[in-house]
Amino acid sequence: MAQVNSWSALFAKEWRTIFTNKTIRNILFVIPVLYFSLFGFLYGTQKVMDIPTVIVDHDETELTREIIRAIDHDQSFAVTAITPSEKEAEDMINHEKAFVEIILPAGLTANAKAGKDSEVLTIVDGSNLMISNTAVRAANSVIKSISAGITLKKLEAKGEWGNEGLSFFTGIDYRYRVLYNPTFSYMSFMVFGLGAAVLQQVVFLAVALAVTKEKEEGTWGDTLRSNSFFKLVTAKLLPYLIISTFNLVLTFTILLKGFGIPYYGNPMHLLLVGFVFNLAILFIGFAISFFSPNQLQATQVAMLIAVPSFMLSGYTWPLMSMPPVIAAIGESMPLTYFLHGVREVLSKGHGFTYIQHDLIVLTLMAMVGLFGSYLAYLIHVRKSYTKTLENA
Repeated sequence: MAQVNSWSALFAKEWRTIFTNKTIRNILFVIPVLYFSLFGFLYGTQKVMDIPTVIVDHDETELTREIIRAIDHDQSFAVTAITPSEKEAEDMINHEKAFVEIILPAGLTANAKAGKDSEVLTIVDGSNLMISNTAVRAANSVIKSISAGITLKKLEAKGEWGNEGLSFFTGIDYRYRVLYNPTFSYMSFMVFGLGAAVLQQVVFLAVALAVTKEKEEGTWGDTLRSNSFFKLVTAKLLPYLIISTFNLVLTFTILLKGFGIPYYGNPMHLLLVGFVFNLAILFIGFAISFFSPNQLQATQVAMLIAVPSFMLSGYTWPLMSMPPVIAAIGESMPLTYFLHGVREVLSKGHGFTYIQHDLIVLTLMAMVGLFGSYLAYLIHVRKSYTKTLENA
């Protein structure tokens, strides 16, 4: 009986701890609801929609205008430009002003009237499989529907059906070419993103505990009084910066060389954007560590940022298909810009100019994190001196 009472008391005590400890209560009840609500809104459109699309119209006839209207009417596409120049359309793909290029060939209408075959070519940015898979399927459906519609009109005009009508079939054929990831390889697509997310999480957790560990040991006040902010930042963060840069080189070398994942850009550009990304993560994590009273809370805040950042980065589910508020959250996270840089360098083979924006944003994030750390440093120093005077 004593054992039952003891178990009952321990059981009741644990329930009281759960409901009286704010941190545990938030982890168990708030975070699951927060994440699942976030993910529900994230995938609320249920499919990739309104993919920016450029049309190259070499024929410029009523039929091609009908095709363009049908493409734009499809939920998967949003026609953002119509041009007679394939070079201009290619530049739009390279600069991510469009992700799909549809080429309507010269003589399309004449061939359709004569019952001859014509090919409509769709060029898709394959660096994001969600976009490329959706675009290939949707473009095929639209072109085939238009081809079937023209055939039916001709049959109706001729009054011929069945086997006799087969000679009137209008062959607007569909072809596609996928850029950057022509084999639709999930290895080339997913591994870079997942690896980068792991690197971010490791750095976040390590540096978030850098200050709180001293707080729990009771040595943080002495450290503050004995060191300037510059000395504190360089001495505490430089080891993590060296290790995180080493991990960046090591892990991507394993992926690219060990597993033979194809890449097309300059690895030094990857190292550059990775280095600035690590700085941003370190400074933000340092600020979190300053403001957190203990290691548990620092870990909680770091994980709150790190866990959903991969899904919100636009690396898999594109930002353009997210609700504006969710997309804004994604655009405020460092991982978004690092993964964009990874994709530009490794998957697309682009040079420095294509990662300049990522470098600028990551630098600004690093400066914001550093400034937040400095404000926290001033607050902690003032509190530390005030406490020393009170004790004196």
